[in-house]
Amino acid sequence: MARARYRLTLALQEKIVAFIRAGGFAHVAAEAAGLPRELFARWLARGERADAPANYRAFARAVREAEAQARLQAELNVRKDKPLDWLKAGPGKASADKPGWGSPGKDKGPVEDKSDPVQVWSDVLHLFGRCAEQLAAYPDARAALAAWLAALPQDPK
Repeated sequence: MARARYRLTLALQEKIVAFIRAGGFAHVAAEAAGLPRELFARWLARGERADAPANYRAFARAVREAEAQARLQAELNVRKDKPLDWLKAGPGKASADKPGWGSPGKDKGPVEDKSDPVQVWSDVLHLFGRCAEQLAAYPDARAALAAWLAALPQDPK
């Protein structure tokens, strides 16, 4: 029995991509279009390689775009149909590093400072000393900084 041969054609690519955009999983879309999932996976992997032929590269890119478009459509539908769910759990959800439309995250309380105050004070004085060096061309500014530094306590306590 002869093995079936499959060719990556624009028509096959468009069929698979249309199924993905409609919300199907990529491997299911491939099988629904008549392409075995194992071969689909190989074609995607081939399209991701740096030396991929242009048609396989375009295929992999089209599949990724279709997956992203389907995901975006689902997110937009949630936002439209259930905006509170979107705010609480979707891309609108606030996080520590990304403010969103929802309520801010819970305060975790005070953060314990474990730095050595003597070392920090030493570092600060060293930094101001470096600033004074950079002010060599500006004697009045350097003198003002030096006077201010002299008035600071030498001990952080």
